Amino acid sequence: MVSVLGLTLCVLTYKIFSIEMSFLNILIYLLLVILFLTLAFLAYYDIKKMEVHNTLSFILMAILLIVNIVLFFVFKNNLDIKIIRDRIYNPYENMIGALILGSIFQLLVLLSKEKALGQGDVRIAIIAGLLIGYTNLMYWGYITVFSALIYGLIIGIKKREIKGVKIPFVPFMMLGVIVLLLYFF
Repeated sequence: MVSVLGLTLCVLTYKIFSIEMSFLNILIYLLLVILFLTLAFLAYYDIKKMEVHNTLSFILMAILLIVNIVLFFVFKNNLDIKIIRDRIYNPYENMIGALILGSIFQLLVLLSKEKALGQGDVRIAIIAGLLIGYTNLMYWGYITVFSALIYGLIIGIKKREIKGVKIPFVPFMMLGVIVLLLYFF
C-alpha cells in the first residue's frame, strides 16, 4: 500500500512540475497530495477493518460537495474551469456523477440488504463521482470492478473457495479515482 502511494505521488509530482512552477500548480499539487493521502487512508482502513471510516468519509464528501457547489455558483456562466494543461474541471458534471454513483450504490445497498455493500460504500461512491464527474464513470467502473474481480479471484483460488469470498471494495474504488485523476492531470 505504501509503495503504491509513493508511486502515485511520484507520478503526480512529475506531471504537475513538468509543466511549470507556478503558485496555482503548487497549490493544486498540495491539494491533490492531501486528497490522495486521505483516499489511501480510507482504503487502508477498509482493508484492515472491512468497514468505511464514517467520520473521514463524511467530512471528505461534505468538503467536495461544498467545493463543487461554490464553484458551480461562482463560475455559472462558464462551468469549464481550466486547471492544468487542458484539464477541465466541471462542477456540474461532478455533481451529476455523484448523483448517479450515489443512486446506483444506494440501490445496491437496498437490494442486498447491506450484505454486499454498506452505507459507507455509498459515501465513497459519491466522493468518486464528485472527483471524476459523469463523463468518466464508465472508465471508473471498469477499473473498479475488474480490479476487484481479479483480486477476489486470486483470494478465492488461494482459499480454494470462490463463493462467499469477502473483499474490501473501497481500495478498488479509490484505485479507479486515483488512476483517472493521474491520467487526466
